[in-house]
Amino acid sequence: MGGGSGGHITPIVAVVNEIKKHDKKSEIRVWCDRKFSGQARELLGAIVRVDIIASGKWRRYANLNFFHKYFSFYHITHTHIPNFIDLIKITFAIFQSFIKLIAWRPDVIFLKGGFVCLPVGLAAHVLRIPTVIHDSDTTPGLTNRILARYATAIAVGSPIENYPQYPKKITKFVGVPIRDGIREFSATEQRTAKEKLGFGTNKELVLVVGGGLGAVSTNEVVVKIATLITKNNAQILLVAGKGNAAKLEKHNSENMKIVEFLTDDYLTALAAGDIVVTRAGATTMAELAAAHKAVIIIPNSHLAGDHQTKNALAYEKADAAIVVKQDLVKENPEILEKAILKLLANRELRQKLSRNLAKFARPNAINDIVDMILRVRKGK
Repeated sequence: MGGGSGGHITPIVAVVNEIKKHDKKSEIRVWCDRKFSGQARELLGAIVRVDIIASGKWRRYANLNFFHKYFSFYHITHTHIPNFIDLIKITFAIFQSFIKLIAWRPDVIFLKGGFVCLPVGLAAHVLRIPTVIHDSDTTPGLTNRILARYATAIAVGSPIENYPQYPKKITKFVGVPIRDGIREFSATEQRTAKEKLGFGTNKELVLVVGGGLGAVSTNEVVVKIATLITKNNAQILLVAGKGNAAKLEKHNSENMKIVEFLTDDYLTALAAGDIVVTRAGATTMAELAAAHKAVIIIPNSHLAGDHQTKNALAYEKADAAIVVKQDLVKENPEILEKAILKLLANRELRQKLSRNLAKFARPNAINDIVDMILRVRKGK
């Protein structure tokens, strides 16, 4: 169970594949929100059944002034009214979850996170179905904080001291599960990957990813600075997000390719990239750590709890990534431009960042999480 972001879907893929290795006869179903159901079915549809839970979410944004947050026309129409509507959806989703769980009573439910897990977790508690929660971020989300009190086991992506709200007896630091095949790639594999994507092998490649739905502000900044970046013997692969690539199609060139989403080519793009510009989603960062990449982070500072900024600061403190502020970059694209050019000109710095980021990798995360799920299923 998971949704609300691509960072909750991709770990589920890893968990499903690993459970299948341990027990091929297990009946597994994946439930998610409608927004990410397409991605879930694309990644998992051939393996397991994917269902939709018609849930809503509670929109909360950080780092906004009081008037703008509560009284601006934008937030009245985009936050407060949708929140009221989604309260009705959440009520409906709880009843929907009861019916679905009674009809197909699972032995254990794995809750990856996201607002869509709330109605299922509450229904599971009433029906006495055991649950395993995984929290990737250094700051626990609202849904997980609510459901943690009913969980049978809790897996976390950072050291346990970051989660004082969780019962220590059932909480274990495991890291973040990532998809099969993500690892440090050789120079030969990198050249092959660049060729496969249609890029030259004699130039550095900057991979820009903004999460499952992309990051419009990052897309706009990258397009503005692309000319200077590509003039410095570099190439750009911009993963613009769902519905965004078509709007930027005119900016495609020999040295800059813009795509909507990466599915089959995700590992290829990861192998090809010399520098990665990204958000600070926990799953994405775990994958980049496993791949030993040099990373520039642009955290989304307006998400609930400002959790991406907190995630990013942990990497910056360890000298494992360069962090630039979203609002400053939006006002002054040269900030990102200078950060990219700095890494393009300094291979030793790229290697230093990638080595330090690799220390955050937890290669046994997926095994530890699946072990927890199977133990709970067996009542151990």
